[in-house]
Amino acid sequence: MKKNTSILIPIMHVISWLAFVGASIKAGAILTSYLVSIFGNKIASENMYLSLNLSQLMNQDIVAYSILSILVIGVLVMEALLCYQVIRIFLKIDFSKPFQIQVEKIIMNMSVIALFVGILCKLSSGFAKRYTDEGMSFPHLNEHIGVGDAFLYFAGILFVIDIVFRKGIELQTENDLTV
Repeated sequence: MKKNTSILIPIMHVISWLAFVGASIKAGAILTSYLVSIFGNKIASENMYLSLNLSQLMNQDIVAYSILSILVIGVLVMEALLCYQVIRIFLKIDFSKPFQIQVEKIIMNMSVIALFVGILCKLSSGFAKRYTDEGMSFPHLNEHIGVGDAFLYFAGILFVIDIVFRKGIELQTENDLTV
């Protein structure tokens, strides 16, 4: 491995851990705010985390508030899980023989998770749009869930990478068997 690469890999590993911790904190904060707003103080729905305000929805329809909150929490938990999968790749990969079945399975899992994140983002956006069409406002909602297109595209890219990785595993195995 080149010198630049050997420096870059540990830095990327640390960044992956930071992204995982940040996504986990964000998901945990919104989950905590949701639980507090349901079982304790309803004012918690006004500033769930980073200015996410779902108080209008909570005041009108608590079931819809719960559905949207759970969708948002689901997106954030799956984003954290996606970050964790990147950490798993760093823990499993051997750069002398990078094409390994364990790594390929992680990449396939990442593709599936990214697909589900994209679908949940689309569901969340569609669900929220139903209420914004009625005049409600959900400030900063898209900052928390996005629009989902990027995750759907990312899922497709990961799927293609997985196919290439499978072919690499075949070639590496074939090369190992050659005397």
